[in-house]
Amino acid sequence: MNLEQILAFLFVLGVVVVIHEGGHFLVAKSVGIYVKTFSVGFGPKLLRRRIGGTEYALSAVPFGGYVKMAGEGVMEDLQDTGAQAEVDSEGEVIPEEQYFSSKGPWQRMAVVVAGPLANLLLALVVTIGLAWIQGVPTIPVTEVGMVEEGSPAAEAGLQRGDRIVEVAGQPVHSWDEFLEILVKEAREGHTPVELAYERDGERRETTVTPAKKGGHWYLGVDYLHDTRVGNLKKNGPAYRAGLRRGDVIVSIEGEPMHDYQQIARIVNENAGKPLEIVWMRNGESYRATVVPEEAEVPVDYKTVKKVGRIYYEPYREYRPVSFVEAIKLGSQATWRIVDQTATFLAVLVRGGASRDAVSGPVRIAQFAGQMVEWGFSYLLGFLALFSVNLFLLNLLPIPVLDGGHAVFITYELITRRKPDEKVQMVATQVGFVLLLLLMAFVITMDVIKVAS
Repeated sequence: MNLEQILAFLFVLGVVVVIHEGGHFLVAKSVGIYVKTFSVGFGPKLLRRRIGGTEYALSAVPFGGYVKMAGEGVMEDLQDTGAQAEVDSEGEVIPEEQYFSSKGPWQRMAVVVAGPLANLLLALVVTIGLAWIQGVPTIPVTEVGMVEEGSPAAEAGLQRGDRIVEVAGQPVHSWDEFLEILVKEAREGHTPVELAYERDGERRETTVTPAKKGGHWYLGVDYLHDTRVGNLKKNGPAYRAGLRRGDVIVSIEGEPMHDYQQIARIVNENAGKPLEIVWMRNGESYRATVVPEEAEVPVDYKTVKKVGRIYYEPYREYRPVSFVEAIKLGSQATWRIVDQTATFLAVLVRGGASRDAVSGPVRIAQFAGQMVEWGFSYLLGFLALFSVNLFLLNLLPIPVLDGGHAVFITYELITRRKPDEKVQMVATQVGFVLLLLLMAFVITMDVIKVAS
């Protein structure tokens, strides 16, 4: 890993840890709990500063952080009375009403869940911000690339190469506009929907009736992924060869290229083999030899396959959106991440996913480094994904995690009495040991995977 990749990892980890612990910290302070320490990292403290009674620290082990509150730590004997209490850094007794343990169950629950919820809020802010600042990707073509046999599109007579020009009497200039108008008409019951398209320069008209499939509108048609180059991974084979965004790939090994799928098929099948690529830029022809790198891509939760990759994406353009639309799009994106991550965790618990699918700090650092090579917006997207992962993982009912504490507090709310302290302590210690063993296993798997 180079310096840029290491800094990308520390940026992602630092932001999600500070936000998570900041959630605990702010809610604890708001309900009157004395916070003794706010640390980013564990172990020996490298930097520390005390402000307002709280010690803020940067510790040696960067994989996490903690907020230490009064009422959670070791009590000290008071010489005059023989009683026990917690003291601050100046040796002053901290009033018992400022202990975490002295607060009501709802206040303690709020402190406990504030950390994970802060991570969820971070993901939401990031996805909304990306949609608002960057815009949303659009597909700047209306040419048909694939028609599924027996589908509504096939019954309407659409064929590969047709160019959609109007939907329900409205001109369309992108595939997104085509689908948006089509779905709107179908949802409102205005079916069949009128389509106008061009074939061999001739305007034609037809009607199509979208079908409902799996809760979504289904047409059975896809756009033509042309051969223009989209975003590239810096230092990937395509980038090193000189390809840049907007270039049009003309041929590979002398075979004319007509769409992205054709390019992907050839690249996928030729990992490690040199390929001569010819492309056009501003009317000029360029050529270079590119060697696709071998990469593993998931087939399902248990299986991966090895394919060739030159690391560029299909061409997209970005459409500006209003802040209100960005809120909607960011919320939808965050929910998709939550849903996909929760689904994966459920499959993992049932034993339906490979252990290789679980990544530890080493591979997370790799992923962060790879994202920054695609661009800062990709790194922010990874940050949102990682933050959602922490949101869900910390809510698991494991005693040492926030979810475990929430279980104990829920027990108290239901039974109106606190769990036995010894039981709670033993459960927390067991959970801590199990978590350490899991981390050791994941890191070991990381090292084996990276070294192999």
